Amino acid sequence: MGRIIAILILYVASLLNHSYAAARAQDADIKGKVVNPENQPVASASVYLMSSTGNVLIKSAVTDENGAYTILKAPKGNYYIEVTSVGYGKARSAAFDLDDKLVTVEDIKLLPASQTIETVTVQGQMPTVKNVNGKLVLNVENSTLAAGNNALEVVKRAPGVSVDKDDNLQLMGQQGVNVTIDGRLTYMSGEQLATFLKSTDAAQIKSVEVTTTRQAKDDAEGAIGTINIVLKKNNTEGFNGSFVASAGHGKYFRGNSSLALNYKKKNTTLFGSYAYTNNKEINELDIIRDIAGKERTTYFNQEADMIEKNQSHTFRVGVEQKTSNSNTLMFQVSGNNYLEDANNNSITNIGFTPTTIDTVLRSPSIVDMSFGRISFNLNNEYKIDTLGSKLTLDLDYSLFKNRSDMDYVYRTEHPNTGALFYPEEREHSNMPTDIDIYVGKLDYIKPLKKGSLEAGLKYSNVKSDNNMMFERLVGSTWENVEDRTNHFIYTEQISAGYVDYSRPLGKKWSAKVGVRAEYTISDGNLVTNNSTVKRDYLDFFPSANIGYNINENHILSLSYAKKVSRPNYRSLNPFRYYIDKLTYQLGNPYVNPQYTHGFSLNYTLMKMFNFTLGTDITNDAIVESMGQDSIRTWVTKENLGKSVTSYLNMNIPYRVGKFWTMNNNITALYMHFKGPIAGYEIDKGSFFIQGNSYHNFRLGQQWSAEATINGNTPFVYNLFKIHARIGVDIGANYNFKDQKSSLKLAVTDVFRSNRNNLTTNFNEFQSKIRQYNDRQTVRLTYTYKFGNLKQQIRKSDSRNEEKDRVSQ
Repeated sequence: MGRIIAILILYVASLLNHSYAAARAQDADIKGKVVNPENQPVASASVYLMSSTGNVLIKSAVTDENGAYTILKAPKGNYYIEVTSVGYGKARSAAFDLDDKLVTVEDIKLLPASQTIETVTVQGQMPTVKNVNGKLVLNVENSTLAAGNNALEVVKRAPGVSVDKDDNLQLMGQQGVNVTIDGRLTYMSGEQLATFLKSTDAAQIKSVEVTTTRQAKDDAEGAIGTINIVLKKNNTEGFNGSFVASAGHGKYFRGNSSLALNYKKKNTTLFGSYAYTNNKEINELDIIRDIAGKERTTYFNQEADMIEKNQSHTFRVGVEQKTSNSNTLMFQVSGNNYLEDANNNSITNIGFTPTTIDTVLRSPSIVDMSFGRISFNLNNEYKIDTLGSKLTLDLDYSLFKNRSDMDYVYRTEHPNTGALFYPEEREHSNMPTDIDIYVGKLDYIKPLKKGSLEAGLKYSNVKSDNNMMFERLVGSTWENVEDRTNHFIYTEQISAGYVDYSRPLGKKWSAKVGVRAEYTISDGNLVTNNSTVKRDYLDFFPSANIGYNINENHILSLSYAKKVSRPNYRSLNPFRYYIDKLTYQLGNPYVNPQYTHGFSLNYTLMKMFNFTLGTDITNDAIVESMGQDSIRTWVTKENLGKSVTSYLNMNIPYRVGKFWTMNNNITALYMHFKGPIAGYEIDKGSFFIQGNSYHNFRLGQQWSAEATINGNTPFVYNLFKIHARIGVDIGANYNFKDQKSSLKLAVTDVFRSNRNNLTTNFNEFQSKIRQYNDRQTVRLTYTYKFGNLKQQIRKSDSRNEEKDRVSQ
């Protein structure tokens, strides 16, 4: 493992060599001053060192209270200084040569800008990845490839993020991800979360933040890390809005449209948005299984095509009122309504050799599913003083309703004649799930001596009511099937408190330490059998971070945090969820939370390149285990052992000439598991690489193009071998001369190669799964902005953006 990572580091070093080879001669500094027309210093101005050849940004700095700036140890070359500041126009210095001596630039004078400026719109920019306070941030606000897509497709492009065959999000190749919307924890199962993200228009998303570390302020949930989806917010004065319409085609037509409106008058902001999607797609699934019996082996070859038609409506409306210079109040309501009709045509060939078929099982099914959500959020932020003390209250209530009606037909036929071996079987299920979520948070920030103190309280109450009805047609009468009918109510209350303290330690060192306490009370009530599983437990989650700035070009930080992953409600429900007649998932009410100790070392080079080396150690890991008899195969979850995952994540931006910029994110992982699975002891590890490469091409003032490449090498995860995959997306953007509208054309999965394929080759568990979810699409998206497109110059408030509440 160490040798492989060493080779990777050497490879990356050679890749970067061209961009900063001259850095070996970094023995010259640049100094200067920024002033206004009265020759008074301008503090907090942004200073950029630009290469005269190609106008490429090399380094940056910020002016101090005296308007002075210093750029240390810049490479030799010919440069100019560019300066920007709120309320002023852009200014630049004359070009100068930098060799091995200190250069003092002549004072740069900033002239006041007019009271209003045109809104800066960056159309068609590629989704750029940046490192912001230890988080990798994927900016998708104006991405051509995000246009016309849903939120799930956008999140999957974030650094280190992937999905399994069931669209469950993974981070650094692992499950146990904490997904938040605008920093708010979600409370849905993986399937519900995937449905919610599919029903959310990507036009609402500003960026996706990824982090593998946590502070005491953050919820302890998420053994691997957090994916935070940041929604857009408009602060432009007056009335304005945008309209987006998109049409696409995969196997079938799909389309969506959205409308966003915003009105701001002095201290009052009214906002609202609505999005509609209408899609039709086909999901292909092939499963080959060998099940060994006492006397002979039975071979199952299943081919299934599921055609899905779905419609979704998403809305958000709210008001933000600045009630005083110190207090801001915000209230909003948001919701989703998702409808899906699916026809699944499944044929399974069964025999005692792979080529000798003696039985054909035809099992068509019809699914009628709906998902509804409505959320209310009240947020109040009070600034106690001008030093930075602040008190924030956040209250949320969310209601989720999920309905799923399924009709199954089973025909066991002779392979040649089609004659029935048994009478045709018909079954029906109805599975309503209601989830209520109440959350209250109180956060306090206070500057303390040379540092900052953060403390807070949080209470959450979640109730999930799952009432499954299952019937079988006997003659002409539908009869209840008792062993498959199930009513399960799960409640969970978490009371939490935290304290964080951070401060600099001298000129180069800094530290942040904290602890979070969470007291959990849960009750799993199987109403059907009148049995309950109750738990209550208190956990402490310490966290620490130590930073060391060697200089502005070399920044190190070492972090530790204890994290937890609680089993979702569906995993705890002791019930058989039949995928088909031969396959089901089995819930386990005795699954306990898993606890992870996460360590990471982060290194930022030249404010551009970021490297994170981390290890996550999990005891009593929640693992997917398998079982089977002579006919059926089932999957369940158990606490089965110890997993250790080590990773090296490298984020490498690069520029090729004047028109081509790229960002490469590469993660090398080694996953090791030790423990019993399916009755056998496992002690093995697997190394693999996953990566995302983003490319943007500026082809003129009005034209631009994008391309992304993402994928992973093959690897072994517990019983399963995940095959290699690769996806290529391309897109082009045209900005109309009116600066209000644009047209984007994108092709997703150009080579139809982004597939989820896996195999099991473990003792008697022999299977192959091939899955493709109709990702190859062509989309055309039109965007139009209207209303006041001028932004009044004003200092921005450093307050949190508060938006809607989602679930897990």
